[in-house]
Parts: sequence; C-alpha cells; structure tokens
Amino acid sequence: MCVVNFKDANVYVLDSLPSLSKPKVQNEKVLHVLEYLDEVIQHLGNNGCVMKAHKLPIKRLKWLPVQEPGSDDCGVHTAKYFDFEQFNEQKVAKV
Repeated sequence: MCVVNFKDANVYVLDSLPSLSKPKVQNEKVLHVLEYLDEVIQHLGNNGCVMKAHKLPIKRLKWLPVQEPGSDDCGVHTAKYFDFEQFNEQKVAKV
C-alpha cells in the first residue's frame, strides 16, 4: 500500500513483506502507480494540484511490522493502516 501525502509532500510505502533483494524493482512499480495517479489527476481537471506525485520522495517506514514469509495476512495488515483518514507518520507509529 502507498500513501500519497501531498500536504507533507511524501509518499509512504507500507509493505508488510518487503523484498530486501529487489528494492529497485519495488520502487519502479511504485513510480509507475504514481505516474498513473498524476494522469488521473490531470484528467479530472487538476483541481489546483500543481505537485506531481511521481516526483515526491518515497519513504519506507522502518517501524512497520513485517509478516512472516509464507504467511497470508497481508490483507489484515493493509486494512489496519488503510483506515486512517489523515495519514500522519507519528500517529500511525503509535498504533
């Protein structure tokens, strides 16, 4: 899951099973999604958004719990962090 925070000008990657051997591949996938988001915003009329999501820094949160390899609880993990109306790294870290 990625959280694009235009207010703080950051993109947060919340990955419960990070690939330590392929971080470059993961970043490329995130950038692809962010470029698509920019296209959608442009198509919808931009609504005053001048910031481009694909140019924002991508942060991987070090405090994020990591699931056991082979487990299938990524949906629970995603649901836990998806429910924040206003994503704030300090607040979420306390959960």
